[in-house]
Amino acid sequence: MSGIKRAIAGGLIVAAIGFFASNSAAGEASVPMVLVGTRKTLTITKPGSYYLPRNLVSALTTAPVVQVNASNVLLNLNGYSIIGPGGSGTSSVGILANPNVVNVTVVGGTITGIDGAAVNLGPNSEVSGMHIVGNKGDGVDCASGCLVSGNIIADNGGAGISLSDSSSGFQNNVLNGNGAGISGGTSLGHNLVNGSPE
Repeated sequence: MSGIKRAIAGGLIVAAIGFFASNSAAGEASVPMVLVGTRKTLTITKPGSYYLPRNLVSALTTAPVVQVNASNVLLNLNGYSIIGPGGSGTSSVGILANPNVVNVTVVGGTITGIDGAAVNLGPNSEVSGMHIVGNKGDGVDCASGCLVSGNIIADNGGAGISLSDSSSGFQNNVLNGNGAGISGGTSLGHNLVNGSPE
């Protein structure tokens, strides 16, 4: 059986759990690695696929819960949640990609209780199949060439979706009770904003 292919530097959580790194190379078994939490930002420094094995609970209010410093990363929340402390600040982010990082995909879970934006990604990134609920800042911030699809985005303090320009698109999302609806981007259809099609 293969050994661990990737690790995540850093750690932050009340429970001793982090993202697993998944190896999908042909003929090799995937051996995940759990990073013991140290109440710091989880930092991803290598391309690859990462997934949550259970809920990730964060006490951070002034730093991101997950920092992505590598392009070509898939973060699969695997049906679990990133849960912030639910404070009143605006300086934390649930999942934050550095500005020079591209091609980050976030799928399949919940982000709630973050003191700022839930997700903030760079160019050519995607957010899909997420529940982004009850965060103090925006639900999803993304740069050019992004796709935001199939999400439930509700009761966030800022915009539900904020996209930098018309090269980004959004479709099949349900937004309700956010501080603002959708800013920027191009509608690809089938979005429902506060009960009205957009």
